[in-house]
Amino acid sequence: MAGNEPDRNNEPEADDERDARYAEEWAQILQEARIQAAQRVPPEPPPDPSPARTYPGPPARVRGRAKKNMKAAVKIAALNIRGQGNTDVSHDDNKWYELWQLMREQRVGVMIVGEAHLDDDRKAAIDQLFGRVLHTDFTKHPMTANAKGVAIVLNKNMVMTGTVTTKEIVPGRALLTEMLNVDGSPLTILGIYAPNAPAENAAFWITIREYFENRPNLNKPDVMGGDFNIVEDPIDRLPPRADNTAAVDALDELKTYLGLVDGWRRTFPTTCAYTYYQSEAQGGAQSRLDRLLVKRGTFEHTFEWEMQTVGIPTDHRMVSMKLTTEDAPSVGRGRWVWPAHLMHDTALTKYIHEKGLQLQESIEELEGLEERDPEHNVQKLWMNFKKDIGDKARERAKIVVPKITKEIAALNTKLKLIEADKELTDEERKLSSMLLLQKIEQLEKKRHKDARATGRIRNRLEGEVIGSYWSQINKPSKPRDIIHRLIRTTKEDGTVEYEKDSQRMATLARNYHKKLQSDRSDTPPEVREEKITKVLERTATKVTDEQCKMLKAKLTIEDVRLALRKSANGKAPGLDGIT
Repeated sequence: MAGNEPDRNNEPEADDERDARYAEEWAQILQEARIQAAQRVPPEPPPDPSPARTYPGPPARVRGRAKKNMKAAVKIAALNIRGQGNTDVSHDDNKWYELWQLMREQRVGVMIVGEAHLDDDRKAAIDQLFGRVLHTDFTKHPMTANAKGVAIVLNKNMVMTGTVTTKEIVPGRALLTEMLNVDGSPLTILGIYAPNAPAENAAFWITIREYFENRPNLNKPDVMGGDFNIVEDPIDRLPPRADNTAAVDALDELKTYLGLVDGWRRTFPTTCAYTYYQSEAQGGAQSRLDRLLVKRGTFEHTFEWEMQTVGIPTDHRMVSMKLTTEDAPSVGRGRWVWPAHLMHDTALTKYIHEKGLQLQESIEELEGLEERDPEHNVQKLWMNFKKDIGDKARERAKIVVPKITKEIAALNTKLKLIEADKELTDEERKLSSMLLLQKIEQLEKKRHKDARATGRIRNRLEGEVIGSYWSQINKPSKPRDIIHRLIRTTKEDGTVEYEKDSQRMATLARNYHKKLQSDRSDTPPEVREEKITKVLERTATKVTDEQCKMLKAKLTIEDVRLALRKSANGKAPGLDGIT
């Protein structure tokens, strides 16, 4: 769609021009914020119910350019969707299709959904549409399904769902799910949607603590997440203010009892960022209400803590992190594949054309040689050519990105800078970030809508035709099988050493099977040659002179085009990501 078209301005923008353009846009945003701030009468600050609090903890993680974690992990996220929209799941205004789209695109394994507004009938409709790919459990408010409610949604393509069990702790407010982690170990997740009123909020945390105290044999949650409707430190509100003391103390006691810590705050100890934004009519206040808490021992196995504006209509941002285990295997970065949007990049096409002509000349120079040079031959030239254009494609992919993606990334960068700018007043920061968030939300909704339209078009064209797409959307969903470890060596005392790196495990497997093929110590050489000769003698079909002449003839451009037209569609490229 138009929003996902690659940027046709292939050449990167000059640094001076980009800096000048960003400075001009920034000045415009700040000017708008200052004008709006001057026109508004500052509200009276609310009474401070308790003094500012700070919570001691271990030193924050070392910030900087850390090596990316390559372990197998499950992505856990929490999002308050503010109701499901139209109650008809098949309606365009219902949010469950968009929720599934979000989980698919972001590869979310577990989604804690606040204000889910589900009941048995609505869940049955969701299972009918998405039961192949989503496992949904929920708790509803005792009085009505049109308020409150928590759902924990599992992506069957990412996590195992065969042994999932759930327990309702507080109807419509707290749901406990027990499942299996990536290494097969137990994983317990508590999804919550806390009350907004301070007294009810405090009672809510006390109820959860008493629930676990009365059930000592029940697994305590490894992760607790959702909309807390409370912050523990003034830094998590804009304008800064402390929350009700009794509610904060009750939450603090629950965290201590369950052994939970705020992973995002430990990762970013001084960062100001918010997940809930009021509209300008509501006052424009911002706060970090949505959080994910993890066990102290689990925190070291988490990474990529993020907040993200999504394309689903809501006034909350999604919070997420990735959770692995100590024994999880390293799975690597994955296989690089030529980006589809580079098919329209004129600069890359020109580069490939020029290199292709050079390759053709080099191949023609080799035709006069009587013997094949093992170091300089057609195969080596072809390999170097593919490596060259692959490196160029990787370079261009960092420059040529879809226009809407580039705009969203630039706006998110500005948002982080504004939220961290201490020279701005609270009112300026509040209004500036509000304007940026509105733009980001509009772009995310457009990108979300365009992707959904593209999916609908493909489903209309291929959904009823037997083929790879039809097979893909109708086969049972399950997470990819992972080999967690292979035996590397066995010592004389019987001690076994294991390999958990996927690349080295692949090498072990390759060497093992290669040895099986080459180890023929049980078959004498003369017997093996005799068997081969007998098999070849039975082969009656021979290549004719006409066929030899066809094989000897040079390929024409039309031959190549015909081969490409007859090649199968939807096949994965090779290890080089190209062919």
